[in-house]
Amino acid sequence: MEDIFGPSASDARKASTPDAMKKAAADAQKLGRDVKEGLEDVVSRGRGIADDVARAAADDLAARGREATDRAREYVREGRQHASRLAGRVSDYANENTTIVAVAAAFGLGLLLGHLATRRR
Repeated sequence: MEDIFGPSASDARKASTPDAMKKAAADAQKLGRDVKEGLEDVVSRGRGIADDVARAAADDLAARGREATDRAREYVREGRQHASRLAGRVSDYANENTTIVAVAAAFGLGLLLGHLATRRR
């Protein structure tokens, strides 16, 4: 019965010949080149994937930034409209109630002057 797992004596003699050693060295070099090429391919694919992910993230971030800028512009526009309406209402009230506004302004000025005068003592 032949041992299929262990090397026979003739295999050991063949392995020690210079031709077999040259063939083994050439096979090892070929395997090394194949591994190197495989690794270069994996690295290249990895870089491509990383570039794609980075580009997608940058595009997503830019889109979110544009959305936020658009919302901020809308808030500013609405704020200006509200401030303009409020200024108009205050102006209308002051025109309709000149006496009350004058008395309130005099009262406020008196409070300010009183505060400043008592603070110096």
